This record gives sequence, C-alpha cells and structure tokens, in this order.
Amino acid sequence: MNEVQAEGGKWSGAWLEVTGPAGKSIVQVIDIAPSLGEGDLDMGPIAFSEVTGNSEGRYPITWHWISAPGDIGPIHFYSQSSNPYYLKLQAANIVNPVEKMEILVNGVYTDMPVTTDHFFVYSGNLIAEPFTIRVTDIIGNQVVSSGLTISDTAGGQNGSGNFPAVEESAISLERPAGTVISNDGGYALGYSMDGAALAVDFIIRNTGTADLSGLAVTIDGTNAADFSITANPASSLASTATTSFTISFATTQPSARSCVLHITTNEGKSIDLELNGTGISSTSDSDSDGMNDAAEVKLADFGFDWKVNQSDLVAKYYRNASSAGLYSADQVHAMQVGTPLIQRNSTDGTFTLKIALKKSTDLTSFLPLLLKPEETSVNGSGEIELQFSSQDDAAFFRVEAQ
Repeated sequence: MNEVQAEGGKWSGAWLEVTGPAGKSIVQVIDIAPSLGEGDLDMGPIAFSEVTGNSEGRYPITWHWISAPGDIGPIHFYSQSSNPYYLKLQAANIVNPVEKMEILVNGVYTDMPVTTDHFFVYSGNLIAEPFTIRVTDIIGNQVVSSGLTISDTAGGQNGSGNFPAVEESAISLERPAGTVISNDGGYALGYSMDGAALAVDFIIRNTGTADLSGLAVTIDGTNAADFSITANPASSLASTATTSFTISFATTQPSARSCVLHITTNEGKSIDLELNGTGISSTSDSDSDGMNDAAEVKLADFGFDWKVNQSDLVAKYYRNASSAGLYSADQVHAMQVGTPLIQRNSTDGTFTLKIALKKSTDLTSFLPLLLKPEETSVNGSGEIELQFSSQDDAAFFRVEAQ
C-alpha cells in the first residue's frame, strides 16, 4: 500500500477489494511502499492479473477495505524485542483494521501508543504476566484477550476470538455521537413550548467498508408540517466517517405530534424512524394543579410532571418562592390598586382623598409606611411627591387611596 494512505501502518493486515479494467480481486495489505503515490497499490501477480488481465504495467484501479473473507480464526499476537518492562506487540490475522490497543494494568485499560511499523508499545512499569489486551477496530468493535505472555507472543500466540465482519454498505443513526438509535421504536424529540422551535441534531455514521453516495434525509407522515430539516447532511460519506443534520420541531397545537424520518443512500441502505414531539402551552394546566404545563416541563428536574396533579408540590413551590426572590404575576398585579371613587361632603362641599403608602419585603404581607409631613410635597405640576429612604435590600411599595 502507498505510504500516504497506510497511515503509519494502520492498514497492515487489512483486506481490500480492488476493482480494475478486467475485474475484481481481494487482497491483503502486507507492507508499505514509500515509492507509490496516493491511491496506488503494488499487487502480487495473481491478483494483478485478475484486476488488469495482464502480468505487468500500470492501470487505473479503485479499492476499499472489507472484512476478511471467510472464517480466519482468532487474532494472532506477535511481540518483538520485549521484556518484563517493555512490550512491543502487533495484532495479526485480523478481520478488520486495528484502531487501538490497550493493556490492562491494575484493573484499568491503558492506551498503547502505535509505532510507524504498526506495533503497539507499553513501557515503564513491570508487566504482570499473563497479561490482558483489548483491541479495537476502526468501526469500534472490541476483542479482549487474556492469558498472554511475552514468551508465547514472541513466537505468535492466539487471542480470544476476532472482530465481527462488517457489511460493505451500512449506516447508523446516533444521538449523541456514539449512541446508536434503534429502528425498532420511535424517538422522542422533546417539547415545542408556545410554538417555539426545538432544534435537535443527529449523527449519521458510515459503519460499512465502502463509501456511501446519494445520502438524503426526508420527512413525511401525520404531522410532517410540524417538523423540518434545517441543516442537511453531506451527500457522500467515506467509510467510518460521520455527518450531521438538524431536525426542527415547532407546533402551536398542545398535543402529541409525529412524523417519519427517512434516510436513504444510492447503495440501497436506509433508515426509517418515527419521530415524536409534544406541543406545550404556558396557558394550559392539563393536570389542574395550579401550575401551567410549560412551567412544569421546565421544572421537571425538580420533580414536576405536567401530566400528574401535584397540588401540594405546586403550593409548596409558590409558598416558598418569595424567599428566593421569586414572585408570581398575581402577586405583582396585586400591587396595582383600582381607581378610588371619592364623594363630595354634602355639608361643606369638599372632597377628601386619603393616600396611604404600604411596604412589603415578600409581596405577601404589606405594612403601613408612616411618613413625616416634611417627606411629602406638591410639585409645580400639582403632583404629590413622597420622598423617603428604606434600609431593606429589596422592598415593594404599594400606594392605596380612598
């Protein structure tokens, strides 16, 4: 394999399907050829003839990695120049290319850096034998092999199994990255509150060995109008690569809504998944417990449930909210006094308007604020001015007139 795509020997032992003018052939990577350009392979005579129809020359080819054909048995481990304080280990006879190797040290898997010739190295502390190795392929599959020793791996020692074979074309849907969403059931996006849009990001991963093309995402179904694709994925995706897209959910209907998400490719691989969302309103109280649905959704982490009557919990919340500096709209509105109705004194024909100022620190209890004559005055516009001070950190003042 050419040095550029060999990635420092990462593809050592990997299997490739090569296509040329005369046909296809399956080959295994056994070495790196620095003289080759990117995309080039130097093949053995049999494979070369199958692909080109000739015995020598230079021909245009395409290739991609595949899982090993057939049952090749367990992984073989080979150590080189190793001792109880230094382990240089390679995994051979692999179904899929190796991405990472770790050694179990004191109950914790420790990463082993890779060398340019695709050996993995651990050094420093005494290696307790037999030791355990965990190998991860480029898809994320793992194989754990125990009972390995330096002396046995020097001549080649079998591990415990091998990686599962990977399909040529395959995709997975993830949220978040690394967590696969099953096709078996629907996926709940969350809530649209008072018609506000909820944006949800998804990851598409190419879990096959070949590149994917014509990648497309569409939506249909019962309430498809409430769902939209606001960011599209890439149209092509290399093996093991990822791309993302965004679904936006917005509805003014206070009810459950749904649609069907379709992900398709030119290679025939697809995903069909039902998406569910719920419209929530701040003017509705579905469980009749005194707190609106939107507020209960936002306070779900504190035990509130918009579908379950929790009158005691709601009452406790409002009763103690003022101690945290929180006040309800009704409490604030109560500060506004209605327009007073005054009547003329039938004896002397005069009107008397009494104004009182009351203070509260919690919007629950209001006490009279006694003003001195020098703290009141009438300005040039005929407006009554009250000038006073307060020692409280926070206070509410209400004017009452009669």
